[in-house]
Amino acid sequence: MLTILLNSAGEAPADILIFFGRIHPLVVHLPIGFLLLAALVEVVAKKPQFQPLGNFTHYLWALGSLSALVAVVLGYFLSLSGDYNENTLFWHKWVGVAVFAFSLGCYYISKKQVKLPFYGKSLLIALVVFAVFYTGHLGGNLTHGSTYLLEYAPNVVRNLAGMPDKAVPRKKVTVLDSADVYLDLISPIMDSRCVSCHNKDKKKGDLDLTTFAHLMAGGENGEILIPGDLNSSDLYRRITLPESHDDFMPSEGKPPLSEEEVALIGWWISAQAPAEGYFTALNPEQEMKDLVEKYLGLDQNKLLNQQVEAPNTNVVDSLTNLGFILNPLMIDNHFLEANFSLSEQEFTDKSSETLLLLKDQIIWLNLSNSGIEDGHLQKIGQLENLIKLNLSKNDISDEGLTHLSNLSNLESLNLYKTSISVGLLEVIPKLTNLKRLYISETMADSSVVNQLQQHKDLRIEFD
Repeated sequence: MLTILLNSAGEAPADILIFFGRIHPLVVHLPIGFLLLAALVEVVAKKPQFQPLGNFTHYLWALGSLSALVAVVLGYFLSLSGDYNENTLFWHKWVGVAVFAFSLGCYYISKKQVKLPFYGKSLLIALVVFAVFYTGHLGGNLTHGSTYLLEYAPNVVRNLAGMPDKAVPRKKVTVLDSADVYLDLISPIMDSRCVSCHNKDKKKGDLDLTTFAHLMAGGENGEILIPGDLNSSDLYRRITLPESHDDFMPSEGKPPLSEEEVALIGWWISAQAPAEGYFTALNPEQEMKDLVEKYLGLDQNKLLNQQVEAPNTNVVDSLTNLGFILNPLMIDNHFLEANFSLSEQEFTDKSSETLLLLKDQIIWLNLSNSGIEDGHLQKIGQLENLIKLNLSKNDISDEGLTHLSNLSNLESLNLYKTSISVGLLEVIPKLTNLKRLYISETMADSSVVNQLQQHKDLRIEFD
């Protein structure tokens, strides 16, 4: 053991010490629980009805001080790995030692029933509670950064702690042309995926990724990003390695970057990694524009942002009497789902005509196994706000399908067990928002499916 400790004094601590050190975050919660419970029992035991609890207080102090000692030792092992703010680490370590010393003193006093003058025991307990909270706060700073606790606090509280007002968040990008290449695309990825381990308080690899300037400064091994040179950029190499690789980032079991995030960072580096400027001013290819629109949520259906009027109650009653089940889909809007698939009534021309009276509100329509025929689809095709349409298990063909060509908001179309076939090739390209198409057990063959799959954003369910 002595040899291990001596080896740890060098630049690279022994692996076994780091292994035990990483148990510190698990163990550290034990003394917090024991010591705060012990302090609470000391307070309530002053009341006559709770006095018997005082006979067991020294056991809590013993468990608290013992677990505090284990946490201190393991915390010391973890600190040998480096990558932490030295000043914060210094105070975290020694306040942690104080927690152990104060709690050990409380154990001795409780065990021996020592009487201290001038509220000495109460003051000592108060010191334990303060030290527990303060060392926990410092530990949070080491793990998440010095602004973690007060990041979302009101400005009044932040100012009292010597912090500036909260930064005004950037406005949500609503138009692709207004997206800043770093502030709106790259910085959010760094903040959500990387900054928890690479900030001014926890600089793993001596790397701080909180700002563009720090990112470009690199870490202990030099620059991590070479503008215009993807192959020489260590940042890109690490995020594209297999997750099992020692150099893969993010480390410590954190979720890897998504394919979109990796592609976006790679494109940015290849585009000379600019610190600012509009994304579209860099002349990205259409594929990258599509990716960024998806990443920023600009490809979502704009229909849902529109406010529609409440449905006419007489029309709602009429549809209910015709066999429809109507369900609201939003709390703050009046979009509806209309479901006829469970009805025992017959779907008639009157049914489709009545649906048109709520064409603004109905965005989901389930007509599965409802006896729908080609002629009914002429009216259904006029429900321009439909996002989701289920026509499965109905006797409809390509002739009826053509009536759906104007449903530009449609995202999901279920044609399972219908007679549609090559007519899909004419209609589907016109449904510009369509993302899911269900055509299992239809007349469509694999050649039709292969042609439909040229639409890259369309997911096809086909057997």
